[in-house]
Amino acid sequence: MTDNVTSAKPPSPKKSNGNERVQKHKRSRRSTRRKKKGKRPMTPISSLDAVLKGEISVTKQWILPSLVERLRFDAKALRDANAFTQSTIGGRVGEKQTMKQSKRLSECCGLFDDAVNAPKDVGDSNARDTIMSLISDLHATLDEQVTPLGDEMELQYLYYPGDDEGFYGIHIDQQERILGKANRIVSMVLYLNEPDWNVDTDGGSLCAYPEGKSPVTVDPLGGTLVVFHSEKLIHEARPTKRDRWALVGWFLEGSNKRQKT
Repeated sequence: MTDNVTSAKPPSPKKSNGNERVQKHKRSRRSTRRKKKGKRPMTPISSLDAVLKGEISVTKQWILPSLVERLRFDAKALRDANAFTQSTIGGRVGEKQTMKQSKRLSECCGLFDDAVNAPKDVGDSNARDTIMSLISDLHATLDEQVTPLGDEMELQYLYYPGDDEGFYGIHIDQQERILGKANRIVSMVLYLNEPDWNVDTDGGSLCAYPEGKSPVTVDPLGGTLVVFHSEKLIHEARPTKRDRWALVGWFLEGSNKRQKT
């Protein structure tokens, strides 16, 4: 689940001929604290204490099915509008960006740049605003209950093509710390798949390998939220036989925690 991170300022819109999927992409923006407006469409997050231990927190039905459907529609519309790019391995500032399909095959769309730069009438921007508000609340919860976080985060839609093509081999999100940069601390995955997803026929499970513990398999059911430590948990996305959709994000460390060059 590793892609690149750049400055907090969204880049200018890119021109496209409508037929290409641009390989160079950027993923970073400061998260925004939003005021709560009424009842939140979410269930309490489970096992947050597992995150610091290098284990995995899994919360089913974190958001309502109606919001899952709207976000999936938004992601599909953005992909149809050529807002997605091919995912990379590495590619963070200070690392070499590679397009190694033997290790990973997926596409992504940054919510703070690619989605913003898409035509205004594409997708469901209101659903995007709703989930960003919920993730801002998640950021506050993690900051208070798990580990201190900075204001910056990365957030993107992720698409794995079906027919046993889409996958991501065994990896860890933050493989090594980069001096002077905001490193990833906590990773999140929110699945946006259809309610009839069957892992036996559709595949696409997340397999996690916490150190000293038995492997954990998570079915990518729509509305399921997964949270884990970016530097500690080894995991993989198994090949999918059906188009697989998710919203993924990384919460970054604060500037006072960064190691100086």
